[in-house]
Amino acid sequence: MKLGTIRVDGKETVIGRVNDENAVALDFASMEDLIIGGDAALESAQKSIDAGIAGSAQLIDISDADWLAPNPKASKIIGCAVNNNRLNSVAYRPMKSPMFFTKGRSALTGHNKPIEILGRHGRTIPEPEPVAVFKSTAKNVAPENILDHVFGYTMTNDCTASGIKFGEDSIALNQKPELIHPHHMEWRHRFENDNYLYFIYHARSKGADTFAAMGPWLTTADEVKDPNNLHVKGYIDGELYADDSTSNYFFKVEQVLAEASIWFTMEPGDCIHTGTAVAGTEKFPKGNLGVDLRQFSVTDVEIDGLGRLSNPIAAEPAER
Repeated sequence: MKLGTIRVDGKETVIGRVNDENAVALDFASMEDLIIGGDAALESAQKSIDAGIAGSAQLIDISDADWLAPNPKASKIIGCAVNNNRLNSVAYRPMKSPMFFTKGRSALTGHNKPIEILGRHGRTIPEPEPVAVFKSTAKNVAPENILDHVFGYTMTNDCTASGIKFGEDSIALNQKPELIHPHHMEWRHRFENDNYLYFIYHARSKGADTFAAMGPWLTTADEVKDPNNLHVKGYIDGELYADDSTSNYFFKVEQVLAEASIWFTMEPGDCIHTGTAVAGTEKFPKGNLGVDLRQFSVTDVEIDGLGRLSNPIAAEPAER
């Protein structure tokens, strides 16, 4: 089933999808309450949806709904960086394990809500990808068991402002040789007399307000047969710029989620987006890397079986 969160008369309301135009309100105070409620809660939600289909429950017109992210109160939003074979094919050394960054819940925004790009953000690219939402606490869970902890899947547009990332949030320190350790240089080529240490911080480039557009629907895990074979598309002003699949991930979804559970205790409602779509199209041969959101009006993410997420773009003039 497909579940979501909207505002109705200013009140946060959990809904179940009846059809493309309609939903029913579910008897839960929040999406987290539904998730924590387990099988009994899902049965209750299904009964409400069935009543809507049968015409015995009041329908909500969602054609102009005030959408929130499916779980607006997620305690953690974790992203897996560079998890695509095309990106790793040009890495100096391939990743040893999934690399993560985090976003606060204030970065969340819903379907049809604007993505707000500040002047200081500079060049900002879209990253369409699926999101796994946890149903139970997961800590140090093996890859072969981690999907048992997944409630369902949604979509995100993981906006990345490379302008501020490289312009303000990166620094190179010419460190004293006696302070250089082998692990500092393991990941990159070192030139003669090269003692530069490079640091990049992702908070403003990844986790700014509205940079975690998510939704509209949270699709329960039983409807997603294989998260490692999802067709992912990205659109800009209605034109296809990325056409990829999670089968092109460097690390499988299970590996990403299991690795995350080593470092972070995953709790019900927590979100992990599992890797970006990269492969481009004839008009956009560079894929998402060739798209500067500031030059367009609307950006969409579409994933087979999960739906379509659309967001207008509200970009301030670039700062010089």
